[in-house]
Amino acid sequence: MNEPLTIWVGAIVTLAVFSYLAKENAFYRFIQHAALGVTVGMGIVMTIQQVLWPNWAQPITMAVKSVIRGSGSAKGLLWVLALVPGSLWYFQMSKKHFWVSTLVSGLFIGVAAGLAFKTWMLLIMPQIGASLKPLNPFEGGFTLDRFLEVGSNFIFMASLLTALLYFFFSFSTESKLMGKPMRFGRLMIMVCLGGMFGSTVMTRLSYLLERMRFLYQDWIRDQVGGLFTWLWHQVAALLGG
Repeated sequence: MNEPLTIWVGAIVTLAVFSYLAKENAFYRFIQHAALGVTVGMGIVMTIQQVLWPNWAQPITMAVKSVIRGSGSAKGLLWVLALVPGSLWYFQMSKKHFWVSTLVSGLFIGVAAGLAFKTWMLLIMPQIGASLKPLNPFEGGFTLDRFLEVGSNFIFMASLLTALLYFFFSFSTESKLMGKPMRFGRLMIMVCLGGMFGSTVMTRLSYLLERMRFLYQDWIRDQVGGLFTWLWHQVAALLGG
């Protein structure tokens, strides 16, 4: 696909998505369904090329060739057994035998939960260790930089502990002793959520500005303007001739 056609297709799709700001329409729904279809199609092709063929079909094919030639190992034929649990997923389309699919789905959910727990533990434990920051300003000699670093660490530790305290529901929090730290923790949570929301808005605005730049510079100025210029020259040539 050449560059002008790519730009025109991108501009039409962008305008179709922007048309939803006025109201939902058939043009927008067509682009939405087309994008969903392309995504599903690409997912199927990538699954076949990157998962099924190299990890399942290719070992079986190589094992069959080894058996025919009488050389090599036939262990790859064991991958045929993967058809048994794989076929159980299709029982989800049967109301009577739906329970059969729960055998393999329960197995996959258990494996996924175990892997997720392991991943989160490997991710959270280093974060817990990194949260323990030094608070002694006299360690290594008192300097202004050291004092500012310890002050930053103190604010971090206070924010961390009070935010955790805000979600601690094992005892009553109506006392004044617990109320102020919890209010501070809630304030820190709001500051964090505000920063995250602001970052999200800035990211979305950067996407919008990039699309507006694309529509004005790449499409209107270069393509539409170039098209009208070419037509003007053609008309002028015809009139002049």
